[in-house]
Amino acid sequence: MFARGKTRVGAALCLLLGLGARASSAQSASQLGAWDALMLSPAGALTPVAHDPGEVAAGARELSLRYGRWRYDADDAVHDNIGVTWTYHFGRARTQLAITAAYGLVECPTCSGWTMGGVDLQSTAYSRDFATSSPRPITAGVEVRGSLGFARYRGEGTPTAVSASLVMPLEVSLPVPLESRVTLALIPGFGYGEITSADAAEGTVLPMLGGAVAWSVTSRLSINLGLQRVVLQGGPMQIGTAVSWAFGTHGGLRK
Repeated sequence: MFARGKTRVGAALCLLLGLGARASSAQSASQLGAWDALMLSPAGALTPVAHDPGEVAAGARELSLRYGRWRYDADDAVHDNIGVTWTYHFGRARTQLAITAAYGLVECPTCSGWTMGGVDLQSTAYSRDFATSSPRPITAGVEVRGSLGFARYRGEGTPTAVSASLVMPLEVSLPVPLESRVTLALIPGFGYGEITSADAAEGTVLPMLGGAVAWSVTSRLSINLGLQRVVLQGGPMQIGTAVSWAFGTHGGLRK
């Protein structure tokens, strides 16, 4: 999972995932532990979802089916993560509360999976409409999202991982033909991760950088493609997708 190396504790942390010791001597055991923990939490295991910063959704709920995958290099197996996120929109406050449950399929001959859970709280710090003379303006916005996550190994030893992250999605929503919209997001931030086993506990803070594009096909259905990297020397890029359905009396995205 990591580049080959010599760090004894880092090797032990890598073995928690059953992927062997690829720890680089340029990385500390704390950095390796943080990377593991963040990649085992929904904030890192599933790629981000873009949201229209001008969305009108007072009291709306949204259900998202999410998928993420990564591989360290061409010689590594593909590792899959699947999850479900339920989101509630608080309307005028433009704040969203999201709860995620997920499962990580870490591929190796002796590995078991990881169960994950997470909570996100996102709020719009700034938004502005452009081309307001049009009935379908362009909207730009800045969001702030805080996340807490937890994961537990399903195999022997039952190591656990915890995480906390803070990111700032920068989003632009554009009207496109067929009365739909496309939202683009660049998502910088940082996260703290810590992984714990019976004889080791390591963690620290690492930068994170993600991006996403969402197509609001109808007022309720949207499709999202995302990329994300928990920044570690030699660490891989996570790619993924999500399909979201808005429902409720006031649900749905604007045109």
